[in-house]
Amino acid sequence: MKLAKCLAVLLALAVSVGCAQLLLAQGTDLGTIRGTVTDPSGAVVANASVTIADQATGTLRHTETNPHGEYQIFGLPSGTYKVTIAAPGMTASNVTGIVLTGSDTVNANAVLKISTASESVVVTTEAPAINTADQTIADTITTREVIDLPRDSRDVYQFLYLNPNITQGTDAGEFKFLGFQSYGANFSLDGQRSNNAIFGSPTNSEPSLEAVGEVNVLSNDFSAEYAGISNIRITTKRGGSQFHGSAFYNNKNSALAAWQIQDLQGKRDFVPNQFVSKFPTPYFNENDIGGSLGGPIPGIKKTWFFAAYERNYNRSPKDIFNSKLPYPSFWTGDFSPLINNANPNPGLLPDVPASVSLTPAEVAANTYNGLGQQFVTIPSRLLNPNVQQLIGVYFPKNLQGTTPAMAVDDTGLPTGKIDGGYQTLLPGGSTRDLGTLRVDHDFTDKDRVYVVYNAQAFVGTGNPAAGNNIPFTGLGLLQTDRRNNTLSGSYVRNFRNNLINEARGGFNREYNFQHAKTTLQSFLSSIGLDSSAIDAFGAVVGPSVLATHGFPSINYGGTFQGIPTGGRNTERQQSQYLLTFGDTLTWVVKNHNLKMGADFVRNQGLDGFTQGRGAPRGTMTYTNPTACANAADCAGAATDPFTDFLLGLAPSSVVYVPESRPNMDAHNWEQGYFFQDDWKVNSRLTLNLGVRYEYLSPFVDKNDLLINFDPTFVDSTTGQKGRIVVPSSKTLPFLDARLTNFVPVVTAGQSGLGIGRGLVQGDKNNVAPRVGIALRLGDRSVVRGGYGVYFPTSAAQGMRDPLATNGFNQSLRKNNDPTAPLQPWPTPMTGGLAAHAGGQPSINAVPFGLHQPLIQQYNATFERELGQKTSVRFSYLGSTAHGLILGRDLNQIAPSNVGWGTTLADPDTGIGDGINPCDPMAGDCGASLADYAKIPFSQLGDFLMTFGNLGHSQSNAFQTQVERRYGNGLMFNASYTYQDQKSTGLDQGNSSLGGATYNQFKPNIDYGEDAWLSRHRFVFFGLYDLPVGRGRKFGTSFSGFADAIIGGWQTSFQMFAKSGTGFTPFYTCNSDCFNSNNAIFPGNTAVGSLDAVGDFSGSCCRPLVVGDFKKRGPNQAPDQLFNPDAFAPPPVGADFFDNRQVAKRNILRGPGAWGVNFGLHKDFRFGERVTANLGADINNVFNHPLRMPNSDFGGGGGTFAWLGDLTVHVDPNNPVSNGTNSVAYPLAPFDPAETSANANPDFGRAFSTFSQEGVDSRRTVRLRLRITF
Repeated sequence: MKLAKCLAVLLALAVSVGCAQLLLAQGTDLGTIRGTVTDPSGAVVANASVTIADQATGTLRHTETNPHGEYQIFGLPSGTYKVTIAAPGMTASNVTGIVLTGSDTVNANAVLKISTASESVVVTTEAPAINTADQTIADTITTREVIDLPRDSRDVYQFLYLNPNITQGTDAGEFKFLGFQSYGANFSLDGQRSNNAIFGSPTNSEPSLEAVGEVNVLSNDFSAEYAGISNIRITTKRGGSQFHGSAFYNNKNSALAAWQIQDLQGKRDFVPNQFVSKFPTPYFNENDIGGSLGGPIPGIKKTWFFAAYERNYNRSPKDIFNSKLPYPSFWTGDFSPLINNANPNPGLLPDVPASVSLTPAEVAANTYNGLGQQFVTIPSRLLNPNVQQLIGVYFPKNLQGTTPAMAVDDTGLPTGKIDGGYQTLLPGGSTRDLGTLRVDHDFTDKDRVYVVYNAQAFVGTGNPAAGNNIPFTGLGLLQTDRRNNTLSGSYVRNFRNNLINEARGGFNREYNFQHAKTTLQSFLSSIGLDSSAIDAFGAVVGPSVLATHGFPSINYGGTFQGIPTGGRNTERQQSQYLLTFGDTLTWVVKNHNLKMGADFVRNQGLDGFTQGRGAPRGTMTYTNPTACANAADCAGAATDPFTDFLLGLAPSSVVYVPESRPNMDAHNWEQGYFFQDDWKVNSRLTLNLGVRYEYLSPFVDKNDLLINFDPTFVDSTTGQKGRIVVPSSKTLPFLDARLTNFVPVVTAGQSGLGIGRGLVQGDKNNVAPRVGIALRLGDRSVVRGGYGVYFPTSAAQGMRDPLATNGFNQSLRKNNDPTAPLQPWPTPMTGGLAAHAGGQPSINAVPFGLHQPLIQQYNATFERELGQKTSVRFSYLGSTAHGLILGRDLNQIAPSNVGWGTTLADPDTGIGDGINPCDPMAGDCGASLADYAKIPFSQLGDFLMTFGNLGHSQSNAFQTQVERRYGNGLMFNASYTYQDQKSTGLDQGNSSLGGATYNQFKPNIDYGEDAWLSRHRFVFFGLYDLPVGRGRKFGTSFSGFADAIIGGWQTSFQMFAKSGTGFTPFYTCNSDCFNSNNAIFPGNTAVGSLDAVGDFSGSCCRPLVVGDFKKRGPNQAPDQLFNPDAFAPPPVGADFFDNRQVAKRNILRGPGAWGVNFGLHKDFRFGERVTANLGADINNVFNHPLRMPNSDFGGGGGTFAWLGDLTVHVDPNNPVSNGTNSVAYPLAPFDPAETSANANPDFGRAFSTFSQEGVDSRRTVRLRLRITF
């Protein structure tokens, strides 16, 4: 949607109330105080004067009760208020302790007694502790709790784990929302949308904890004002009528921390080596320093400010261990340690390539036994200077020129690697600066404005640039540069007491760039390539790629560690720019509180994930030579590829991306229009009636670099199925020729599908009715309930992978062929005979009518005020979701006993001959023409994923919560949730795309326990100021010395306990499944996209359940939670999916977890205003291991649920007919001995500890000093 159109809609709304204003309407942050005034007989008191006082600023708001004795004042910012009610001839009444959070509506009723003329009595009561106004399930963390509760970081979003309806998702810092999945919530900061445009998670735009006024969560059944499936709203503090401020310093370091259980195991397993004599002690040192100041701005009436700043700096080195680094003398061509050994190993000496000429002297001096066939040392003249410079700059400098001990194999022969491996530490750390400035100003009693600016700067290091434990220290660590700027503005206009317009607007900008420390051009320059050689490199990979961060990959066999690509994160932009505005009008008509308005959000995300696909900076691979010196047979030593690299010879092959696409730069618009009627039927009954309409436009890429596949199209002339749809002709230069040569391509405008540049239709059918009821049962109880329809907020990840990534950056391989040889260094990417790197190209199909899932939320709640600021709540919370997004492969065929791709492939075309059996281990298999005839889109390969609204879920939860608001030095909040949530959907964390269903022919068969949810969850937190000391209940007369020792103590705590979550057992397929031109998997389904877990991590197959895995077996290790003998490999034929014993999703119940944080703080007073608070927050105070696996450990790429590797074999003895003149060979059943040998010994072993729910993975201590005045 164009900005002008949004402004036009806003202008029309504003004009309707006599004002043209710009508003950010992510739901209001302003609350309401209302009540009913009666006399002792219960008769209403009309025309009583009502004054509401803002306790922070002293600002007063006035109104009167109506003929029904009711009053209402809305548009109030969060804070503490006092209501004073008076009427002639009656005693005045004060209602105190009114704490307004977020958009709450608080009832403050009063009873006025008849008084005589001589009486002057003020009756003081407190506001109720329960919500009697609507159906919403909400919770608020106040500024006191934010400051004083012991947490594991200074990330404000960590406090969300205290909410009973938000639990940890795939990993620490990720969130799972009760009743749905891990995305779709609406995050806001002072009303400004703060969602990450790519993933939907919160951005890093957040204030210092000193500036947080409250964290308000609307988790279930909220009104039509609000978008998303949950609302997380952070509000900054306001300045008041007096100056107040703070200064603080915190420190958390490894000296006061316990060791993680994985570190303890590492210490037990550690073997001293020549580089490290003892196990490296885990080290970290985190420091936080900052302060705040707020108050009135001198010389400007009714203007207040609040400012805060903090710096967090962390130092934590990165440990690197690698056992495959070539021996240091090899780097300069000296292989003599292989034979200058008690047990010489001449078989590992490298061959002399046929292309290398040696002088007679060099043959005698430099080759083994003077035969000229194997190098002992490479003559220095032959060492390539560019390669030597690369080694000098990027290989470990502390090893160069050294002679460490060499490793030996089981027979005592030297291996050419370093004994004990290579280990070192690289210095790492980060620095983060946060600043907040808020200014509030009242122009008049009816016109108020505030502006908030939040800024953040972060610089830090991450993992090694080439990958974890990759030893090329010269490449350094990944660098992250992040800048956040958020501006929020609000203008409130009171036209009269029953009509108010709120206008807010702002932006949220996050620049986030992770990168290696060198660009490709600087890397090439640093190893001595001149401008012409660099230009030659750029001519292959693309001139624009030279300016990107990263380096080429160089592989020289599996024995020694090569230089990997470093993955996508060597050049990864993840920036987002959000703009939000709209208008909200509140109008009270008799008993109806009407709210109406519209809100608009422009999401924009930049992501280098797309640009990094396919190793765009090139890959060079060296293999053993086929021709060696003196026409002798090559020994084929494992050192041969590394030797060819040292000599600067041409690689055996190179892989590159002919046309690398730039970063995805996509944006969309979210529009929301709402009408809400909170109808106070009588003093006890309120009905909440609302409706919201949302429109989500498709994400559009700035450069039109999207590609979609239309599988429903059939060419009327040729009968060919399928076509490619692109936004415009700008896309065409980036398409792989294998796509354009065999599949027709049309633009969106030519397609006739009613789509635009986003290649999917806009989501226009999102009508969301919401109803609620609140019935007061006396003065202390309420029954509440409601029903509503909700839709997730949008995120670009749902189109990034299938539309902006998988169809681009198709790799091309060039082989070193005699007819077109690759060139030696310094131009190793030049020349070669082109051949595609894989089989058919990848592409995805997103249905043109794909829409957001629809979620129905409903609840029934009883709430009771217990007195002493304490209340209890009992709730049934239900949720039903339809249209969850799941993936399936369009080229997958039903499992069969007839093999697919099991005949010998033609070496040139890769097509199977349909006659002779192949060997998957040899990589000589190919799909025959008869095989290809079975799949719908044979020209598009074995990974043709499509995504649809195929899933559904049902959640039922019982929840109880006891809460005591802070008073007399005590607050606490305890909640218990029993949850039963089942789905066919796959929760992959912050992924609006969903996952891949396992059995796409019967997706409902996987209806079962949802991921990352515990059946039982208990959360408990609180603060307690011990009632001893000056200004407290006991010890008010203490001497200064006694008070310094005994008085002013505070304890704080936070704990959780929850049961385990579900995991899916799986096997992976050995490399033999992928050695050939096409994937060969059990079941003969013709695709390589089989995914047992559904998280795209390469898990292949689910096992058969052949026993009771919960019952201990004879081969089960003491710390194994499940019996591995209860599982067996899957069938290889027609019953691959349908065998009744095939494991269901999430059948393994992982370990539960519990943890406690404890804080102990002491106040020291200096005069009337200054207080120093000294203390310690002990995280995981009992040092209890939290063995609950995260997604990396328990998912498809981890060891917890991984049973082991499967090795696929073709049965050559039982060919079956596979069409005319063609046969196929079935797969042989899995060999039990082979499967046992490849079993994972760590299956079911929870041998690591993880951070959970804001509790650290081991005990840590944060020392803290905070001074307030």
